[in-house]
Amino acid sequence: MGRLRGRKPALVLVTALAALAAAAGLTWRAIDPGPPRYNLLLISIDSVVRDRLGPYGHRPQFAPELPVSPALDALAQESFVFDDAHANSSWTLPVHMSLMTGMADLGHQVVDDGHRLDPLRTTLAERFRAAGAATAGVYSGPYLDPRFGFDRGFDRYESAMMPPEQLERELDAWAAQRQLAGAEVDETMRRAMRERVSHYDVTSPRVAGMAADFLDQQDPAEPFFLFLHFFDAHFDYLPERMEAGLGRRFDPGYDGPLDGANWMFNPAVREVDGDGKTVQRRLSDRDLDHVRALYDAEIHWVDRHIGLVLEKLRQRGLDQRTIVCVFSDHGDEFFEHGSLGHRSTLFPELTEAALILRIPGQEGGGRRVADLVRLHDLAPTLLDYAGLAPLAEAGGASLRPLLEAGGEAPPPRETLQLLIGSRPRLETWRSADYAVHRVLEEDHELGDQHPGWLFLRQAKREDGEAMLYAFDRRTDPDEQRHLSRHDPRWQDIIERYRQAFLRQAERHQRLGRSAPAERTQDGWSAQEAAALEELGYLETDGARLIAPLPVPGEDRSAWRPDSE
Repeated sequence: MGRLRGRKPALVLVTALAALAAAAGLTWRAIDPGPPRYNLLLISIDSVVRDRLGPYGHRPQFAPELPVSPALDALAQESFVFDDAHANSSWTLPVHMSLMTGMADLGHQVVDDGHRLDPLRTTLAERFRAAGAATAGVYSGPYLDPRFGFDRGFDRYESAMMPPEQLERELDAWAAQRQLAGAEVDETMRRAMRERVSHYDVTSPRVAGMAADFLDQQDPAEPFFLFLHFFDAHFDYLPERMEAGLGRRFDPGYDGPLDGANWMFNPAVREVDGDGKTVQRRLSDRDLDHVRALYDAEIHWVDRHIGLVLEKLRQRGLDQRTIVCVFSDHGDEFFEHGSLGHRSTLFPELTEAALILRIPGQEGGGRRVADLVRLHDLAPTLLDYAGLAPLAEAGGASLRPLLEAGGEAPPPRETLQLLIGSRPRLETWRSADYAVHRVLEEDHELGDQHPGWLFLRQAKREDGEAMLYAFDRRTDPDEQRHLSRHDPRWQDIIERYRQAFLRQAERHQRLGRSAPAERTQDGWSAQEAAALEELGYLETDGARLIAPLPVPGEDRSAWRPDSE
């Protein structure tokens, strides 16, 4: 990253705008009064199950003497560690958009591949840059692409994925091997392999290197916001590509056939139907444990590079002026509910997030936070601690009162989670005690009447009952046994869910929206689509706008586009 300059004019502009606002009698908090109180280092680790990290008690099954996440273990000792943090969905795109805006999915509406952030929304990076901070972002996976609006507010927003020239060298080596074996290599095969090689990319060294360059170039007297996205723990699980012997260290006794390649599509792992859903698990418990060990090894690799960034922060003398926040955007399933990967359900193994937050000088380092919190609470929290104006439209709330001694007791917290840009369509409500899962399906009748809109309706079982399932999180934290509808708690739980839904719907109805063309986009190119299909993705509703969901207890949405 090049030298980031030009901070003083931004500060002058902010000061001038503040004076104009005061003269006009506007609210002071609408404009930041000065530079941030702290710098911000925000780190996302993609596809990491919270319970596979050391701060949450994990030790590798076959190598318990190896700490899987020593850098995060050390950071946790001086940070707040959240034991009941939740993502708003189970895949990268909507979760990160919620993180950057402080909004739930139906607020920002970037819920599938066909959408981008509405220009009317404001992001965390925009708030920091408006206050005079240098802003930079580094991403390493396709769903953090600028096309969705993630680059807004960043002076520099750069990819750490494999450079094109390196990719072509990989392809040349592969083609040469094929030809030596007497096989032909045509352009179609080469194109398919191009996407396969990019799937095997190793990005953490580039992310850490670009972060170090940025930190080396910062004037300690100038504020900054640095966002880093680490993707290497995402399947496939191939730690040997990262470092020779890394996978073997985490499972030294394994002599079975699996190597973690082609994890989602390997017929030795599972049989799938035409929609890619698991029909039958085929691998043994020991093979599954081995793959989990390879997953641990990749998490260890990512943790090592996070550690390099944190060490650079200390070397530059910036750590005592920098908020450090590390989170996982979602987890992965290993047959806990009968399937693999993510973007498939909203069960805890996919939506429970790791969250570690260090505030310089804050008492209570190493403290565990048991309260339910949401990842879209982070933007309001980080702005609050940095001394910057809040995001007016954010549905998340600052966690500062919860964390500071003598602060106000937080209100009862709950979360609504969505999975719309995939199938099945799901909505989940969680409180500290209970969870409700609702299955939705496309309402083709309303969709045909209003082209360009996606309408969803309540899905029902063959007996006509709504597909609505409640769980007691206190006795069934993994949400494996749903409560009977005859349970005396049932009606109260569903009503609490309904009230939470109505509160959120009312908030979203007050939001202004830009024209559809400003918040939708064209589809992926053929090359991009092939890459995403290799990752098990690209199930999209194109550029269709999302209609409001039916209220719990009602079969279909009463809303129509002419009422927008």
